[in-house]
Amino acid sequence: MAWLHLGEVLSTFPDQLQAAAEALRRAGGLMPRDHRPLNALAGVLMGGKRYDDAVQAYRAAAAMATDPNLADMLNNMGVALERLERRDEAVPMMRAASLIRPDSPAIHDNLGNALLGTAQAEEAETCHRRALALGAKGGETWSNLGNSLHRQGRLDEADAAYRRAIEINPEEPKFHTNLALNLLLAGRMEEGWREYEWRWRGHPNLPPYLVDRVWTGEPLPADLPGGGTLLLQAEQGYGDTLQFIRYVPQLKARGVNRVILACQPELIRLMETAPGLDAVVGEAGPMPPFDKAVTLLSLPGLLGGLAAPAAFPYLSVPQGVRMPLPAAPAGTLKVGLAWAGRPTHGDDWNRSIPARMLAPILDVPGVTFYSLQRGAVAPRLGRPPADRLVEAADLCADFCDTAAMLMGLDLIISVDTAVVHLAGALGKPVWLLLPSVPDFRWRLEGEASDWYPAFRLFRRKGQSGWEAPIARLAEALRARVDRPASA
Repeated sequence: MAWLHLGEVLSTFPDQLQAAAEALRRAGGLMPRDHRPLNALAGVLMGGKRYDDAVQAYRAAAAMATDPNLADMLNNMGVALERLERRDEAVPMMRAASLIRPDSPAIHDNLGNALLGTAQAEEAETCHRRALALGAKGGETWSNLGNSLHRQGRLDEADAAYRRAIEINPEEPKFHTNLALNLLLAGRMEEGWREYEWRWRGHPNLPPYLVDRVWTGEPLPADLPGGGTLLLQAEQGYGDTLQFIRYVPQLKARGVNRVILACQPELIRLMETAPGLDAVVGEAGPMPPFDKAVTLLSLPGLLGGLAAPAAFPYLSVPQGVRMPLPAAPAGTLKVGLAWAGRPTHGDDWNRSIPARMLAPILDVPGVTFYSLQRGAVAPRLGRPPADRLVEAADLCADFCDTAAMLMGLDLIISVDTAVVHLAGALGKPVWLLLPSVPDFRWRLEGEASDWYPAFRLFRRKGQSGWEAPIARLAEALRARVDRPASA
């Protein structure tokens, strides 16, 4: 018991989690039929974000538990599985916990979160409303309810839920950020961009210069210590950098003397073609002298524009860069195809498509399809048969090579991933497959994009699957092959 109590005490100190785990393992060895050391150890492992190990500890503890704590163990195990994105396993755990403890707001709230991650937004809404009816008091449950309503496209109701969460806890950045994304999707851009600035409050990896030297829109003349230099910091994914670099020419019009971009290494060569940039550096390297700094996704709010009046294309392939496509039969339409986004993206389950569903597109005659899919996507979503698709993306070392390759294509068909922003910035035509409630930049309705004039959007409707938009796209592709000049 002494080792158990010592482990429990040590677990309350964030810098003593390793020592707490060792004490609890000793306790488990001395108390092999008691679930308490394993349960406490699992909690410590959760605190250290060792979710796989936590799941194993919870499983072992639950196997020997006979008291009411079993519901909490199942719930916590479900939370660990959800954080590992093993949501199909998390949901049954949390359902079992809710049956044992039907009066627990926390369990219903967690179950709702797991259900939302398995495309069950309506049932998730029911769980969050149940948690509120059972007395959940914090803003977190209201924000979770907002997420379930947002996923159903019920943006006005989601707005009210997010604002209720903010009313309860006005200083929680997550609530404001959720509200911002809802506002932007609804087209309420001015308030949306303003609320989106909350994403940086309390951010653990925010460089100090984005706090003490943040740019707020003022002129930066050449006589300043850093030569009137603004440092633009890339953030989030590759696609965000590709999309929002379009705002740079407006910075010079605002009286900024020099603009330097710090971005992902894979984008450096390509970003050097962006108009208005004086230098491009890697985001992890030493920064050159500068006077003020700002992140790329803060520019729309500061500059007051939805999509910025940039000329298209606003990126280009550097002189001398060549990436010829593998040979195709003469006279066929050359189409690039991507069906999966980055797996670590929080919404990837909603936007990526199993490869087997692409058959109606791949069956269109007169087309040579080129894979734009990088990496080991097969275990997750599969790959089309090798005789239907020419491998192309893995020939490219960086986005500059990919840009050169895209220039040889007639059309790009893709889900919402970085390659569509690259193609859009290059002025290439893109047919984009979207879920019914997409990322904010694609809005909820319409076939055209506010951001890229050469895009055509194919949307899922409501809770339906990918079959309908894929069928519409395949039909449009047949027409494109028959009438090339009409595309």
